[in-house]
Parts: sequence; structure tokens; C-alpha cells
Amino acid sequence: MRNARAVAGAATALITALTAAACGGDGAPRSSAASAPASPSGPVTVEWWGWAPGYDKATAAWNASHPNIQVKYTQVEPGGKGGYQKMLGAVKAGNAPCLAQVGAETMASFLIEGALEDVTDLVKDVNAKIQPWAVNTVTFGGRQFGVPVDTGPMGMFYRKDLFEKFKIEVPKTWDEFAAAAEKIHKADPEVFLTSFNPDDMYGFSGFAWQAGARWFSTQGDAWQVNVADEPTLKVAGYWQRLLDGKLVDVKPGWSDAWFKDFNDGKIASLVSAVWMTKVLEDSIPKTKGKWAVAPMPQWEAGRTVTGNVGGSPNAVLKGCAHPREAVEFAEWLSTDASAVDGLMADGGLFPAVTGAESSPGMRAGRSFYGDQPVFGTFAESAKVVAPNFGWGPTTPALNDAFVAEVGRAVTGGGTLTDALKTVQEKAVASMKGKGLNVSQG
Repeated sequence: MRNARAVAGAATALITALTAAACGGDGAPRSSAASAPASPSGPVTVEWWGWAPGYDKATAAWNASHPNIQVKYTQVEPGGKGGYQKMLGAVKAGNAPCLAQVGAETMASFLIEGALEDVTDLVKDVNAKIQPWAVNTVTFGGRQFGVPVDTGPMGMFYRKDLFEKFKIEVPKTWDEFAAAAEKIHKADPEVFLTSFNPDDMYGFSGFAWQAGARWFSTQGDAWQVNVADEPTLKVAGYWQRLLDGKLVDVKPGWSDAWFKDFNDGKIASLVSAVWMTKVLEDSIPKTKGKWAVAPMPQWEAGRTVTGNVGGSPNAVLKGCAHPREAVEFAEWLSTDASAVDGLMADGGLFPAVTGAESSPGMRAGRSFYGDQPVFGTFAESAKVVAPNFGWGPTTPALNDAFVAEVGRAVTGGGTLTDALKTVQEKAVASMKGKGLNVSQG
């Protein structure tokens, strides 16, 4: 078997290297999971690691109705807090679970570590039921390494009472959004339409995603890196104008001060992903009934496209003894009507499956939002997520660079455009440091 780092300039070459052992060393990118031995005739146990709320109940429901495939679920720390390190360590030690919750933004990182099984030949029937753009997030070089479960389509959360007080119409375009920001702050300098979080690369990526950015992709044997592409710089320029006009609040995301501003009526809206639905419910309960959800503002009137932030596919980890059974469970979790409703109800997860608009979880009103069935709004958003955004193999390094450079820019050390160009350079350097073949966009 060839050395993965030596030949892995991009996903295509990397996959060839990582599957060489399963292919007999000829380098053809066949599915190692699909070529695994047939399942034994007796019951099998599939180990699964994750942390999303509701996964424990989903496991119990599956086990009660599938005696021949039993799932052993272990809750681990969220990925960035130690879960990923534990998974990768288990792969290297040869005792990893079959399935693991791996964020879409982290899949490529697991891939270059040789931690994933190629399940392309096992998921063809599954993919027909999943949003195509979500399938793209787990596909590299034409090969697939996981099954999407939940996604993060974006919309706009807004305070109905503040919009009424300041006579603000719900903005349908980003131009209208900027005009509303100016109007509300002019009326009361203590109140902002929204905030800009210099430490939130993932939130910013959602804006870039909507605008048509494609941060990472592959061509031939090289990774293409375009963190400072034209759509991203358009987004940066937009927010720069709001920052220069002091029309947005600037605070670290998820900080106590940030949530206090929401609670005190100092921030009137937030453009974010569907999972923020429950975050606001849990974090600022005193504002219950004052919020509503509207579609994400558009760059062009009459053209509807949205971005996505988040989503945690289930990946089949290297060495899985029962890949077929693992994928069978993953398919059930992602597409079975009762499983999908359970994850929405128990964990606030938004499904990657298509055609879920009529499910009870989508139609249910939420009291925090004045009994609005907010998931229905996000269901429409999920249908029009831009299809081509991609994550690369060194996301932690990319995030560190973003936080450092954008943080410097908003405190007077340059512009967001300058910051992103530096982030681009650091992203390329981090990938080359992994021995990867990289070309800048």
C-alpha cells in the first residue's frame, strides 16, 4: 500500500491511496466498504459514537425493531471539544466504532488522516432520498464517505416588536437589510438591526455559501483553495460597509454579552442557521413570543438562493467490520419518517432528507416564535441552498486564521477583504504543511 501523504495532493489521489489496500494495491478507487465480507448470518452489533441530542432515543427505537442489527451508541464530547481526537485515536489504535458523527466541515480532515471508509457503492439508494447539495458535502473525488443526517439551511430570526416599534419591514434583499440597519440605528443609537461576530467563521461561511462561494474543491491531483474568491469578497465588502457606518453590533458570538444584547432588545435580528431556533429558545427565554422567522435576504430580487451552516453526517470509520449494516442504520436514521420526526422533536435537528415538509415536526408551531411553524420556513430554504460550497482538509487551521485576521480587521487593523486574502494564504500554507498538492484559485 502506498503512503497516503506522498500521493495525496487532492481528494482523487488521496482516495486512491487510502483504498489501495482494499484494491489489492492497483490504485483503482473501488469501495473498500463494499468489498467487505458478507455479513454473518446471526445478529451483529454496530458501534456508533456521537453527541447530538436525540441520538440515544433514536438508537433505542431502532434496536426495538431491528433484532438482527443492534446499535451500541456511545455519547462522546462534541467534535471540537475532544470527540474528533478520540475518534481519530481509536482509528489509529484499531478499535474505532463503525459509525461516527463527523461534521461536514471536518470530513475532509478525517479523509486525509485515512480514517474513513469509502461507502460509495452502499449508498446509491440512500442518496436518492437526500438533498443533493448535502450529499456533495460528504463526497470527494467522486467517492462518498458518509450519510448526511441533519443540515443547517439559513433564514432570518427577527424581533417582531422591535420591527413594529421602528416601522421596519422584513427585508427581502441585502440592500433592504442595510437600509433597515441604518434606519433602526439612526432612530436609537443603542439598538442595532444585527451583529457581526468576528470569531464566527462558520456563520460567515454561510453568507459566502449563499453568494456562490466555493472555498475548496478538487481538480486533477490538486486541491483548489478559494477562500478569497469573488463571491466571498462581495460578502466581505457588504459587511465592511456596515462596519464602517457603525450600523452593526460587534461582539464575539455566543458570549454572555451577545446574548444579553438579544435579551435586552439591543439586537433586532439574526441571519443564521435553523439550529439557532432552539439556541434562542434556551438562551433568551424572557423574549418568548417576540420572535419570528423569515427567509434569508437575497442578493438579487426575484432570485432565491440560501446558504447552509452546519450538518453532521454519519461517517463509516476505517476498519468497520459491518459497513453494510452501518449504512443500513444510517439510512434509517436519515430517512425514516419516525426517526426524522424524533430527531426534530428531541434534538431540534433539521433533516437532510427530501420531502419532509409534510411531517408533523415541520408543521408544529413553536411558542417562542408566536406558534409559527418555523421549520416550514427552513424547509423552503433547504430546497434552494447553493450546491457547490466545499470544505477543505485543514478546517481547524482555517478557523484559527479567520479568527485572528478578521478579529484584527474589525479592531482597526485593515479591512475584511485584506483579512480574507491573508486567510487564503494561511489556508494554502496549512494544506501544504500536510503534504497536499494545492493550487490557489
